[in-house]
Amino acid sequence: MPTIGSVSEFLTVAAARYFVEPRGRWVFRGHSDASFKLTPSVGRAIHTSRSRSKYEESLFDIFSREARGYLPDLPDDKWERLALAQHHGLPTRLLDWTYNPLVALYFAVAAHQGVDGRVYALRAITKASEAVRGPSPFSITVPVKYYPCIVTARIRAQEGLFIACVELERPLDENLRSGWEISCHLIPSERKEAILYELFRLGIHASSLFPDVDGLAARLKWQHSVSPPAPRPSNAVQPTVPPPVGPQSSVADY
Repeated sequence: MPTIGSVSEFLTVAAARYFVEPRGRWVFRGHSDASFKLTPSVGRAIHTSRSRSKYEESLFDIFSREARGYLPDLPDDKWERLALAQHHGLPTRLLDWTYNPLVALYFAVAAHQGVDGRVYALRAITKASEAVRGPSPFSITVPVKYYPCIVTARIRAQEGLFIACVELERPLDENLRSGWEISCHLIPSERKEAILYELFRLGIHASSLFPDVDGLAARLKWQHSVSPPAPRPSNAVQPTVPPPVGPQSSVADY
């Protein structure tokens, strides 16, 4: 597994592999603990229902019924309602991803400072068609890349999208659909603090990714507790750059 020790190393890899294809073909996700698996939250949570599917069904049905008391404009579309539930912390089959690799890198280094982090890159060309989205997110038979129409400030700031999983308790990387591929990069724990500071200087921090008063407070608290890190030795290990994947294109988005 390639190791990343700085923002510049990560961008070198991204430029050689991920940026040679249209934006959106590669999407990214960061885990602050490398042992965390690509399992959706509804597949990880403890429950008392008869089965995992019954647990998911109960969560969504109750949320759909009771959320109208708080959100008068609750969408009728189940995909949009599921995205909204995910945004508010309900366990769902959706995994958060981002178009921006630096956003994923931030989430890989922002917490669990004592353990290694990991950044995943997923090449997922196919997005959900209207036909796939027609029935329900609970009837899909393969993982689906889904762009929500509900644009919250947080999703917009994080350049977010979702992957809807099929097997709730099985990690996504063990159940990829045909034509998809995944790679990952290890972030050593001893490099987390320095990378976090580099990202801060590049405008990737708590108040840019969580554009509200809570994000502002978190950024100010962190900012006043750190100093610029010492330079890395000139003999630091350089990252391995994989060869480009797929044809290059001038398309701006996909």
